[in-house]
Amino acid sequence: MDVDLQKLLSRPTITVDDAAKVLGTGRNATYDAVHRGEIDTMRVGGRILVLTAPLRRKLGLEVAA
Repeated sequence: MDVDLQKLLSRPTITVDDAAKVLGTGRNATYDAVHRGEIDTMRVGGRILVLTAPLRRKLGLEVAA
């Protein structure tokens, strides 16, 4: 995995645009997945942030506890 992607996934949250880079999907497709509840997020003010721990588990990058 690219070093920048590892750095992104080491943070507790990332933007939807960054999640699209990690997933290799387009921005709109990623926002659609967020709105369908397929990607775990939280809202802070008007921002949508993707939670990286569930994303890493979904991608098989760590074992669920």
